[in-house]
Amino acid sequence: MMFKRQDKGKRLRKWLLIVFCLLVLIPSTWLLYTKLEGEKPIIDLNLLSNVVPANFEITGYADDQKSGIKKLWISLLQNSKETVLLDNEYNTRGFLQKGTMVHASIKLDVNAKKMNISDGPAKLRIAAWDHSWRDWWNGNQTYMEKEIIFDTKPPVVSILSNQHNVAMGGSGLVIYKLSEQCTQSGVFVGEDFFPGYSGYYEDNDIYLAFFAIPFDYNTKTDFFVKALDLAGNSTRNGFYHHIRNKKFKTDSINISDNFLNWKLPEFQADDGFPSDKSAEDKFIFINSELRKKNNHTILENGQKTENQILWKDAFGRLPNSARRANFADHRVYKYHGNVISNAVHMGIDLASVKHAEIPAANRGKVVFAGYVGIYGNLVCIDHGFGLMSIYAHLSRMVVNDGDLVAKGDIIGYTGTSGLAGGDHLHFGMFVDHVFVNPVEWWDSSWINNNIINKLETVQFMVQ
Repeated sequence: MMFKRQDKGKRLRKWLLIVFCLLVLIPSTWLLYTKLEGEKPIIDLNLLSNVVPANFEITGYADDQKSGIKKLWISLLQNSKETVLLDNEYNTRGFLQKGTMVHASIKLDVNAKKMNISDGPAKLRIAAWDHSWRDWWNGNQTYMEKEIIFDTKPPVVSILSNQHNVAMGGSGLVIYKLSEQCTQSGVFVGEDFFPGYSGYYEDNDIYLAFFAIPFDYNTKTDFFVKALDLAGNSTRNGFYHHIRNKKFKTDSINISDNFLNWKLPEFQADDGFPSDKSAEDKFIFINSELRKKNNHTILENGQKTENQILWKDAFGRLPNSARRANFADHRVYKYHGNVISNAVHMGIDLASVKHAEIPAANRGKVVFAGYVGIYGNLVCIDHGFGLMSIYAHLSRMVVNDGDLVAKGDIIGYTGTSGLAGGDHLHFGMFVDHVFVNPVEWWDSSWINNNIINKLETVQFMVQ
């Protein structure tokens, strides 16, 4: 009987010990373990550049998923003077209970003028602590520094080229020098931006920017060079220019049923083609919506340009050819005597013998060789610094993307692909993203007066 009582007492003490461990010892051990966790907080700052303007924003966060953020401190140090930007403590009533700051967002506006910070280097210092009991209850600490440079002054743009006489639909060249490294610079013609390129001269602060005047130029258009430095400071400088007015002719083109029956099947596979519509509606779609889409496809190639001038001397044209249409001809399309569509012809049509050889107009790099809707088989050649030439309606192409071609190299053969009514070459040129009149680039006198003389004059100035 006594043994049974002793066994019962042992079992009771055993169960009390288990309950004690479950209710007191294990939670305390777990709390102690977690409170002594040694993982440091994470700090992530968003700074687009280490060069900053007078006013800039610091964004980011501090994160600690185990014990939470206890304190966050940020300062700016320059010439032994320290300015505290943020000094926040995040208290909590318990371990990861409600009120614990696990993820602390950072968003600070810095005003250099108000803080009496001058241009030059400075140090951004950031520290974060968590609620761990490590380091005598001070917590785990993460500390980081970022070197930044304050730049509150906009760059200086000096225009080096003098005369900028450009015709409507024509090309121009501005040469300018920057006072500092910039992330972007170039010529604005209204809202059209034409980037500048360095590397032509030994002085890499000198830039060349080829630009274009649209055929439908507005006399109220602003012209200026704009530069944006590493800190985001921007400046603009106007330049002397004279725009010569030019009139473009209007052609009336009759669309026949035979032409539609011949051409429409070629476009059936295009996205959005109104296959259930009349022949008239199909042509309207091709001549308007598809034309816009195809022009965009062509002009996108301007972004693939080489950072060097590849061409030399005047551009060539299709040998022994007659001109059949001009640049910026305004075309009115009639069907059964009624006007059904309008378009502007952004190139020059040249006709020779059937399937005539097409030579490259100048030295360059093939950036596109493929089919482009109304233009049919098309080759686009980059001549550097944003200047491109295109060759359309080809029956066959003999070059591929990436091929380097010399002036006169055969790139394909004339044909009737696309919306061509007869065998011919549609030759076009564009600067960055705007079609220009190719006639200028065929003219050696124009090139000497508007391009070569400027390059040589500036070369003489900087020697």
